[in-house]
Amino acid sequence: MSADSKTEIAQELREAFNTVSPFIEKHTSIVCPGCKNICCADRHGRYDSDDIIFLKAIGADFVQDHSGRDENSTCRFMTATGCSLVRWMRPFRCTFFFCNPLLKSLENDNAKLYRAFMDYFKHLVDVRQNLIGEDIK
Repeated sequence: MSADSKTEIAQELREAFNTVSPFIEKHTSIVCPGCKNICCADRHGRYDSDDIIFLKAIGADFVQDHSGRDENSTCRFMTATGCSLVRWMRPFRCTFFFCNPLLKSLENDNAKLYRAFMDYFKHLVDVRQNLIGEDIK
């Protein structure tokens, strides 16, 4: 795949993240502030090789250094008001981890909105797989 093609696909992926983010943010703002079992651990905030393919293709500045940090400590990107990174900059495993209370909140929203979210989420995953070179089933 050419660098230009990767950049185009990465831009499409960033837009897909931006499209699904408001729906997710609506529910994290409801569920997460009262949570006693914070799932935002540093190990989830570490980029894997697929994340790096995307971030490099989009030309994003990112920090990979996590030396000296306990993987079970609170994620270095977590602030008092939530994650300091926009959704498309977050590691994939972080941004699309849905604990049971969050998943229930998403599912209990308007059925039409939830179906649209799930359809677009599938599109996002397909675009990401295309970028990182996985076979799309």
